[in-house]
Amino acid sequence: MSAFLRFGYFLKQSIHLTRTSPWLTAVSVLTLAVSLSLIGLLATVLFAANGLIDDLGARLTISVYVVDGTPKDRMTEIETRLRAHPGVKAVRALSREADRERNRKLLDPELLAGLDEEAIPGQPLLELELDSGLASRGDLDTLMKWAEKTRDVESVEDVEFGAEKLRLLFAAVEILRTVGFVLAAVMLASALFFVFSTIRLGVFSRRQEIEVLALMGATPRFIRAPFLLEGALQGLLGALVAMVFIGLLHAELQGLVRDMYRINMESSLLPPTMVLWLLVGGPVLGLMASGVSVGRYLRV
Repeated sequence: MSAFLRFGYFLKQSIHLTRTSPWLTAVSVLTLAVSLSLIGLLATVLFAANGLIDDLGARLTISVYVVDGTPKDRMTEIETRLRAHPGVKAVRALSREADRERNRKLLDPELLAGLDEEAIPGQPLLELELDSGLASRGDLDTLMKWAEKTRDVESVEDVEFGAEKLRLLFAAVEILRTVGFVLAAVMLASALFFVFSTIRLGVFSRRQEIEVLALMGATPRFIRAPFLLEGALQGLLGALVAMVFIGLLHAELQGLVRDMYRINMESSLLPPTMVLWLLVGGPVLGLMASGVSVGRYLRV
C-alpha cells in the first residue's frame, strides 16, 4: 500500500472514530478551543505588559534637585558622584530657568494665564538617564535604595524617582503571570482529559476489529495511526473554533471601543503569532492526548 493510500485509510478511519462519539468529540473540541484561546490571549497580554515595562524602562530617569545657590564646583562633585553609578547612562544639568521653562511646557495653558513668572516652579537639578536594562524587579529595588541615599548628599535638596508606578506594574505582571500559568495548566489538563476519554472510548468500541487486525498481522503502528490522527484532527478543529471565537471577540471589542471612546483599535487579538500558536498547538495537544490514551489502553 502506498503512503498516499495508507494516509487516506487512516484519515477515513479517524473520521469514522470521531462520528462514533459525536457529543464527547464536541466537548473535546470545545475544551481545546477554550484552552488554546485563553493561553493565547494570556500570552498576548503578558507580551504587551512586558513591552510596556521595557518602554517605561527606556525612559526611566531620576531627578536630583540641588539647593539653589550651590557653587558650580560642588555641582560638579555631585555630578561626578552620580555618574559613577553603573546604572547611570548620562547626567544632564538644568538651571533654575531651564527647569522653569520645562515646567511651563508641562502645565496647562489655562493655569498659566495671568500667572506671575516667579510663581512657576523652577530649581537647579541633575537629571539622570538610566540604563533601560535595569527595568527588572531586583535592580529597580536597588536603584530606589540608592536614590534614597542620594537625598543625604550635601547640597541635595530632594530626589524624584517615579519608580513606584513601575513597581506596581511589575507586581501586576507577576500576579497575571502566576494566575495565567495556573489557569493554563488547568485548561490544558481538562482538554487533554477529554481528548484522552474520546480516544479511549474509540479504542474500546473497536476492540474486536483491533483484535482481528492484530491476528492478520497488522503492526501496532498501523493500528494506532487512526487514533493518533483522530486526536490531531480534534486539535485542529479546536484551533479553528478558537480562531472564530477570538475573531468574534476582536470584532466585538473593536466595535465597543469605537462606539464608546471614538477610537479605532489598531492592535489585533489574532496576530500571526496567535494564528501560528493555534494551528500548531491544537494538533500537538490533540496528538499528545491521543498518544497517552493509545499507549495506555491499546496493548497490541
